[in-house]
Amino acid sequence: MKIISLNVQSFGKLKNVRLDFNDGVNVIQNANGFGKTTMASFIRAMLYGLSSKTVGGMSELKRFAPWGDSGRFGGSIVLEHNGETYRIERFFGSTAKQETLTVVNAKTNKPVVLLPTVGEALLGLTVDSFDRSAYYPQESVELSANDNLEQRLANLVENGAEDYDKVQKNIRDYRRNLRLERGNGGEIYKLECRARELQTELSAAQNADRRNSAIERRLSEISVEQRELKLCQSEDGNRLDELRRKLAKVALTEAEAATAAKVRDLQGKLSRIPSEIEADRTELDDLAEKIRNVRDDIRPKIYPNRRVLIISVILAVLGLAALVVGIVLPQIVCIIAGVAAVIAGVAGIIVAYKRRGATTLPASARDAYISQYYAICSKYFYANDFDYKHTVKRFDEFYRDYVGDTRELAALKSTLKPAADTADLEREIHSLENAIAIGSSKITELASEQGRLEEERKHLCFDCITPQENLTSVREAIAAANVRYETAGLVARLLEQAKDNLSSGYLPRLCERCQQLLRQIMCNDYEIVIDREFNVKVRENGQTKNMSEFSRGTREIVLLCFRVALSELLYNGNVPFVIVDDAFVNYDEANFRRATELLKELSASGQVIYFTCHERLGGLLK
Repeated sequence: MKIISLNVQSFGKLKNVRLDFNDGVNVIQNANGFGKTTMASFIRAMLYGLSSKTVGGMSELKRFAPWGDSGRFGGSIVLEHNGETYRIERFFGSTAKQETLTVVNAKTNKPVVLLPTVGEALLGLTVDSFDRSAYYPQESVELSANDNLEQRLANLVENGAEDYDKVQKNIRDYRRNLRLERGNGGEIYKLECRARELQTELSAAQNADRRNSAIERRLSEISVEQRELKLCQSEDGNRLDELRRKLAKVALTEAEAATAAKVRDLQGKLSRIPSEIEADRTELDDLAEKIRNVRDDIRPKIYPNRRVLIISVILAVLGLAALVVGIVLPQIVCIIAGVAAVIAGVAGIIVAYKRRGATTLPASARDAYISQYYAICSKYFYANDFDYKHTVKRFDEFYRDYVGDTRELAALKSTLKPAADTADLEREIHSLENAIAIGSSKITELASEQGRLEEERKHLCFDCITPQENLTSVREAIAAANVRYETAGLVARLLEQAKDNLSSGYLPRLCERCQQLLRQIMCNDYEIVIDREFNVKVRENGQTKNMSEFSRGTREIVLLCFRVALSELLYNGNVPFVIVDDAFVNYDEANFRRATELLKELSASGQVIYFTCHERLGGLLK
């Protein structure tokens, strides 16, 4: 591949710049600040584009945006590859989405699709491989920018090792993302946790489904029981109505019931009266006759005057007291007063008792008759509270009531119809009423149970299909993740094996060619040693040394030899395209001349574009 021309419309500090290129060596020589590095970066941008990723605080888009201009920037480049000429137009904006790319065949003006990038399609190199093989910018040899360059194969060779390490690290990270080697974590662990959750959810749904089935069966049973109970209730109700109508037909009317109640009251009342009342009545009449025929004796009766009697007693006592005092002191006045008081008291006592009319006292026979009379009356009422006359009157009244009640009872019985035997009907009615009450209670209990079951059913989640489908999906994802995990492990092992096979295939050739180029430039007998990890060492006078032990210029020459040797290895000895951006500033004159002569040799099979601000050109113009 070779570049025919480029046209920079706007890129960094460059504006409206056009350059044409020839086969072989093309030297772009100008002072510092002209934009040589920007021009080299423009060629790279036309092939691979610009990254929007921020590195060192600035992205490539911002770095090469036109100074003082926020519009679109870019240009075009015309190049030849395998006999075809292509025109590439690429413009950039402030974001990656604003980038536009057009590739046409310059001979036919037909659009051409070059994927995945123009550089990869034409050179067969990724942008990283291009930076480390065909593109030699100044900063690529600034070893202080990357301390690791002193111990590992620089640029492309080093990048290959880094790519391998990166891939292995990515595989390890990928496997760790799937499953941690120790402890719990990773996608598989999360999926397994999710599977356990779904299994628990499925089990709960299955239990809920079984519970729902049990509830449905019980609700069906309740419905059957309710229908049966309601049917029984209806039958019992009809039977109860029928029995009540029968009972109403044979039962007494309200008046008859009152009469029957009156009969029961009179019967109870008469049953408490002794049955010998008639004989007692005859006997009492005889006793009354005898009492009337007993002769009475008239005798006076003395009644004391209590007030006079009390005053007289007190007066007599006081008189005796005064008499005693008069004798003791002696006082004649007290003696006289005492004698007078005693006389007056005795006289008062005598006066208090006197005859006050006469009374009739029964003879002994009369008293005996009266006692018998009281004894007979006591069988019917309490007679001791009355005298004889009142007792006679009270018994006459009692007997008249007895006779009246007897006659009323006889009259009521004559009007009362015979009572029917309703005991069986009443017992059956009572039994049916109890059965209906029990049935109603049972229906209420069943309705309450039905409500509880229906409410419980509303809160049951018995959808087994969704968790089962999710569980199947998660298990499939676990199986797929395990396959990916094992496949990643297999890839890592195969990469390790491939690296061993690859390194054993090209490392000897790479070491030999690098050593040949190094001896050609430096005219010494250095030997290059590269291990499978791409650690680079130089053996001098039989002693192997790290690159850090050599001067900066020597290290840069070694890195140049590696670039050329690897480029030749990549393209089987014919390097198609090299861009050098003043990469030999630290070389001495002899080494610079031999390095430029090496570039001159490369230009025999490809194109070399050399940007520099120095006057020396070494072997480039030979």
